[in-house]
Amino acid sequence: MEKIMKALSLKWNGECVKRLDCVDSIKEQTAVSVGNFDGVHLGHKFLIERLKEEAQKRELKTVILSFYPHPLKVLAPKQLPCELTNLEEKIDMLETLGIDYAIFLRFDEKFSLMKAEDFVRYILYNRLNTKFLLVGYDWRFGYRREGEIELARELGEKLGFEVSSVEPFRLNDHIVSSTLIRRLLHSGRLEEARVYLGRSYWVRRKVIKGDGRGTIIGIPTANLEGTENLCLKEGVYAVIVEDNFLGVANYGYRPTFNGRKKVLEVHLLDFKGDIRGKKVKVEFVKFLREEIKFNSVEELKKQVKQDIELARSVLS
Repeated sequence: MEKIMKALSLKWNGECVKRLDCVDSIKEQTAVSVGNFDGVHLGHKFLIERLKEEAQKRELKTVILSFYPHPLKVLAPKQLPCELTNLEEKIDMLETLGIDYAIFLRFDEKFSLMKAEDFVRYILYNRLNTKFLLVGYDWRFGYRREGEIELARELGEKLGFEVSSVEPFRLNDHIVSSTLIRRLLHSGRLEEARVYLGRSYWVRRKVIKGDGRGTIIGIPTANLEGTENLCLKEGVYAVIVEDNFLGVANYGYRPTFNGRKKVLEVHLLDFKGDIRGKKVKVEFVKFLREEIKFNSVEELKKQVKQDIELARSVLS
């Protein structure tokens, strides 16, 4: 299916975000919202629906401006939060929401030094042709987060565009945020996370070559690339793969084999075939148990067979 939304990288400092077409500017007049949009949850959807409404009134194109990588990866790596969505997953989700452009700006150390006023003037106004800016109630921007909404409003009046903000989206007495959803996923509370995401939690990653231990013990698994920083509790899950296949997944260090890096590995039930090198969607349905270090491979194999039967029961 042809993509309706355009995912682009705005040229900055001579570099662009990987895998995205690079542009100098947007020529059409736009309504813009700025943020990380990690998880693209119900709070983000609330903001985007409001953006679309305001854009339609003004006959503007809608733009979501985000950053890659996450600013904390550059500014304070030890404080980097776990990842709800990678770049491609975020684009896929934004595409379903009916916006015109998702623009990703490469965040590096030099960009982090940009003054708040320069961000508004040179990025929002000159490069994105902003005529309406809609942001969250707590939006901060520019060097050391010196900019706040009132400054943006003052600059917008001078430059000729409107600035508005939305109050936090609340559900069940909670402010719906990426932080809330990360906490729920870290606790294995998938059902609650699903409420605030507005969907099941899933990732789509490439299947890569593993160490082959699953095949050796008769329970082959697909190892997924780039999963060491997922917002998941370490343990075993009942999953659905590619919307069709039932599976059981383990996320963690594989302590029985003295693993040192978190890995997501998935065993597909009643499946024969080779999916190595392909990107697969893994939807997490239910947390089954915590990760355990077994005394022997035989003990592990026995437990995995029990996990498979439990997952089959849950998913049926």
